[in-house]
Amino acid sequence: MTRSPIITVSRGRFSPTAAQVLEQVRAVGRASRDEVAAATGLSIATVGRAATLLVERGLLRERPDRARAGVTGRPGVPVEIDPDRYVTIGVHIGRRIATVALGDLTGRVLAAQTVRRPLGDEPDLEQLSRAAATLLGSHPGRVPVAAGLVAPWREIALVPTEREAELHELTGLPVRTGDHISAVAAAEFLHRRHGRHDTTSPDPAGLTLYLYARDTFGWSVAVDRGVQTDVTRSAGLAHFPTGSGIACPCGRTGCLAATVEAGSAAERARILGTTAGAVRDMLSPDRVVLVGQAFTGDPGLLDAIVAAYDAHSALDHPVPVSFTRFGSDIQAISACTVALGPVLDDPLGCVEADGGCRRPLGA
Repeated sequence: MTRSPIITVSRGRFSPTAAQVLEQVRAVGRASRDEVAAATGLSIATVGRAATLLVERGLLRERPDRARAGVTGRPGVPVEIDPDRYVTIGVHIGRRIATVALGDLTGRVLAAQTVRRPLGDEPDLEQLSRAAATLLGSHPGRVPVAAGLVAPWREIALVPTEREAELHELTGLPVRTGDHISAVAAAEFLHRRHGRHDTTSPDPAGLTLYLYARDTFGWSVAVDRGVQTDVTRSAGLAHFPTGSGIACPCGRTGCLAATVEAGSAAERARILGTTAGAVRDMLSPDRVVLVGQAFTGDPGLLDAIVAAYDAHSALDHPVPVSFTRFGSDIQAISACTVALGPVLDDPLGCVEADGGCRRPLGA
């Protein structure tokens, strides 16, 4: 059975000290050492030592120009993620197109390239590694520290652990894998959380349900346990029964993917909203996020989708729903988000004491 790992998007107090400091700074955008100490519960001395190491290794940078008025001393000097030194490599394998991208440590995509691949062929990770090296060549001075490998693994019948090992062998980098839908959910969580200044409190939504509809149909859940947030493995919805009479290549009628592809705009909106409502009722989340071009591609259908979602509910309380649009960069963003995993797990372990990576790409 093809299974991809759970994606951890928030690690909390059980992670190494340097990881806690880096994660807190990344989440709020910029923070002083005393603010990080207050948010994490670590002592100012402990935060100071970790922040100094992170600055020395080039993972954080100091911003004395952004210190609060009247504040003196190093504990009051803000630090932020240094976006200029290190990069992650994101690789996304789709049915017909593979995407290679570079991302900085804030999760922003710096460059991306797409490569067409014949339907059903094995992915050529050596070719994609060369494409990553070419992208690195156009960003001199950038040092790769980790890679992320994302795909709809079940649908293209690939085993993620095998491809992870192959990409590691080709690049010499720590590699993290993720399922496409779970990776999109992780990207939404991290990018929504980035820049929030109230991260001392748990995220207001303890369980967030993500439904994705584009070339792939499925759902995943982000479970916030207060000290750690994980995105679960995704579950497919392509053959979820909708009750329509539209024939599906699987031999049945009314499957979600076939109905969305062949139905009218009004029918598509009703079916998508009703399906989202049905999955919501099964899982009873605190928040629902709809992602993917089938949900967001036609702004004129958003109200109809929400109306169908609201009308189809057996719950005794409302569950807020929102839409997230990533655009054409969704593959690059999701892969670069997954690539942040090794860095956020053990930032100092991803770089050498001299600020270099363990082995340059292609060495």
